Amino acid sequence: MSIQISRTGLNSSCAAIAIFMASLSIAQAQDASGTPMAASADAAEPEAGLSEIVVTAERRSENLQKTALAVSAVDGAALQAANISQPQDLSKLIPALKLSSSGGNGTQVTIRGVGNFAGNAYSEPAVAINLDGVYLARSGGPNGLFYDLERVEVLKGPQGTLYGRNATAGAINVIARKPTDTLSAEGAFTVGNYDLVRGEAAVNVPLAEGAALRVAGIFVRRDGYMSDGYNDDRSESIRAQLQLDMTDRLSVLLSGDYVHVGGNGTAGVFAPFLNPDDPYLGPTRDGTNAILTEASLAISRGGNPNLLPKVRDDGFVDMDNWGVSATISYDLDGVDLTVIPAYRRSDNSYLHYAAGFPITASELSKATSVEVRLGSSDASPIKWLVGGYYFDEALNFDLFANQGVAFNRTVPDLKTRSYAAFGQLTYSMTDTFRVTAGGRYTNERKTQSGVNGGPLPPVPAGFPGPAVAFYNLACAPYDAAASTCFGALDGVVRDSKVTWKAGVEYDAGDRSLLYANVATGFKAGGFYASLTPNTFKPETLTAYTVGSKNRFLDNTLQLNLEAFYWVYKDKQITHLGPILPGGFGLITENAGKADIYGAEIELLWQPVASDRFSANLQYLNSKYSDFTYRQSTATGVPNTACVTTPIAGAQAVQVDCSGRVASLSPKWTLNANYVHIFELGDGSSVDAQMGTQIQSGYWVGEEYLAGQFQKASMVSNASLTWHVSNDRFSLAAFVDNIEDRAIKAASFVQPVLGASFALLRAPRTFGLRGNFRF
Repeated sequence: MSIQISRTGLNSSCAAIAIFMASLSIAQAQDASGTPMAASADAAEPEAGLSEIVVTAERRSENLQKTALAVSAVDGAALQAANISQPQDLSKLIPALKLSSSGGNGTQVTIRGVGNFAGNAYSEPAVAINLDGVYLARSGGPNGLFYDLERVEVLKGPQGTLYGRNATAGAINVIARKPTDTLSAEGAFTVGNYDLVRGEAAVNVPLAEGAALRVAGIFVRRDGYMSDGYNDDRSESIRAQLQLDMTDRLSVLLSGDYVHVGGNGTAGVFAPFLNPDDPYLGPTRDGTNAILTEASLAISRGGNPNLLPKVRDDGFVDMDNWGVSATISYDLDGVDLTVIPAYRRSDNSYLHYAAGFPITASELSKATSVEVRLGSSDASPIKWLVGGYYFDEALNFDLFANQGVAFNRTVPDLKTRSYAAFGQLTYSMTDTFRVTAGGRYTNERKTQSGVNGGPLPPVPAGFPGPAVAFYNLACAPYDAAASTCFGALDGVVRDSKVTWKAGVEYDAGDRSLLYANVATGFKAGGFYASLTPNTFKPETLTAYTVGSKNRFLDNTLQLNLEAFYWVYKDKQITHLGPILPGGFGLITENAGKADIYGAEIELLWQPVASDRFSANLQYLNSKYSDFTYRQSTATGVPNTACVTTPIAGAQAVQVDCSGRVASLSPKWTLNANYVHIFELGDGSSVDAQMGTQIQSGYWVGEEYLAGQFQKASMVSNASLTWHVSNDRFSLAAFVDNIEDRAIKAASFVQPVLGASFALLRAPRTFGLRGNFRF
C-alpha cells in the first residue's frame, strides 16, 4: 500500500513560523493568574490527566515539559509495547530519527538527515549514544542494550555544551532502570513468526540499609527476515547494578554490562528488487549471483569467473561488548558533585555481503572515559553546571574488502585522546523569564599507524630488473603470497573547537513554556586508509530553534511545537573513492554545506482515562547548497546520477550533487497512535492499540541512483493486551508492519556493477508476549 502525501500546506519555512506563532497565541490566552482558561483546575489537581516524564537531558532531573530543548522521550513500558529490542527499532517511534544496520553489526544513525555512513571502524557517529552517561564510541555499541530501561531520550540538534564527543546531530541517552529498596522480580517472554523467542527478566534485591542490587538480562533468537538466513538476531545481554548510599551525602552506583551478538548478520539485495513480489528473497537466491557471474565473465572476456566473488550464505557476526562504570554523587551543601569513570571494550568480528561483495573484519576497541561535574542543587535564581571530560580509545582492526577485480586490505592502529571543559548557566531574570548561556572547549588528538594494501601497481616501462624487484621497492612490504602491495599508514590529526549555546525561555502559564535556542556542535576530523593525504576536517552544525510546550484542558491535552533551522557545514561523507598509492577504498572527505529547516508538532490527548491519542508530525526540508566529492572510476563509469567532471591524471571524477535533497530526509513524517482500554467486570482490562507511520519518499544513498529511492509508505501496527486485576500478569498479541511493506533503510553501491544494494527494515511480524511482575 502506497500513500502519496500532498505537498500543499506546510511547504516553506513560513509555515513553520506560523505554527509557532499560533502556539504563542494559545499560550497567551490565559487569565491573570497565569492558568490557561480552559484548564483552571490544573493547579488544584496536578495529579489528574497526563502523567509527567522526568528527563536528564540537561544533566539534571527535570520535567520533560519544562525542559527548554528539542527532546523526545520514550519510557520503558512504551519501548516494550513497541517491541524495541535493537536500536534500529527506534525509527518507528521518533519521526526525526533514522537508524539502520550498516553491515558488520554497525548502526547508522541520522537525525533530520544529519549523520554518517558507518562503513568500517574508522567511522565515528555524528549522534552521540550514551548509556547511563557513558559515551559509546563504536557503531555497534548500542546493540543488545534495549531491555529493562527506564527511558530513552533523543536530543535533536547539536549538543556541543553538556555532552561529550561528536554530537553534531544530537544525542541518544539510554537510561537503565536503577536498583531500589523494594524486593521485586519481573520479566517477559515473547514468541512470534520467524521463530522468534525472546526472554527478558530483572530482579531487584535490597541487600541492607542503603544497599540494593538489580540484575537484568535478555535472550533473543530469531531467524533471518531474508530467505537465506540473513538479518537474523542471535543475542544475549546481562546488566548488573549495585546502589550504595554510603552516607546522607555520598552515593555510589556501580554498573557492569555484557552483550554478545551472533548470527548471520545483515545482507543487502539489489535495488530495484530483482523480484518485486518477494523483496526478502535473499541475495543468494534472488538471482544476484547470476548477475555477478555474468559481470565477471564480461570483465574478464570469458576468463576467470571468480573475478567478481559471489554472495554466499556464510556471513556471520561475532561481537562481544562489555563495560564497567561508576556514578559517584556527593552533596556539597547546595552543590552536587558527580564523577563517572568508565571503561568499555568491544571485540567484533564479521563477514558480510551488504555491499554486494564480501567484507571480512576483526575490530578491537578499548575506551576509557572520565566525566566530572559540579552543579547547583538549591532553588536560587541561578542554575549552573561546570565540568570536565576525558576520553581515550585504542582501536585496531583488520579489514579485507574483496571486489574480485580489486581489493583493499586495511590494518591500522588508531589512537584517540580527547579533553573537554564545559559549563552552562541559567539565570532567572523574573519568576517566568530565564536566559541560558553555555560553552565547551574540546581538544582532540588522533594518531594512525599500520599498513594498507591493494593490488600490485604496474611496473614502469623500462624498469631495470624483474617485477618482484620493483614491488620490493614500491611496497612496504610486498606480500608475494597474497599478491598485495602494502603501504605504511601514518599521520596525526589535532582539532580544537569552542562550541556554545544561548537561549531564552518564558513560562507563559503554569503549563505553557516558550523557548528559543541557538546551539553549535562539531564532529572531529580523522583518517581513512590511504597514504597521505589521508585525513578530513571537522564538520560543524549551527541550529536555531524556537518551541512551545503546553498542557491544556485540565491536563488532558498536550501540544508541543518546534520550528528549526540548521546550517550544516563541511559534512563528512564516507564512500568509495581513490586512495594512494593506487586503487580505491572507503574514504571520508568533507563535502560542502546543507540548509535544513522545518517544524515538528507533537499532540497527546487523553480525554478520559480509557482513551489516549497521540500524533507527531514532522516537516523537513533538507537540501545541499554545496555538495561535491570524489569518486573512483577504476572499475568503470561513475556510479552516480549527479554531474561528474574527470580529474586530470587520476582514475576518478569530481561529483557535484549540489541542489540535491539530503539522504534519509523524508519531507513529511506522521506517527499516529490510538489506545482504548476496555474495563472488564472482574477488575481485569484489555488495551486495544492501533498505530501507523506515514512517510513521503526519500533517498537512502548519496549517489541518487534509482534503486536508492524509497517511495512514500505507510507502515502500521496493532496489539491487544489483557491485564489481570492486580496487573501482575499481562498477555499481548501484536502485529507490526501490517502492510508487509519492504522499506529501504540504507544502501551501498557495488563499485564494479554500479548498482545499488539496499538494506531492508523488518517485514510483517507478529506474535504473543507475556509479562509478569511480583
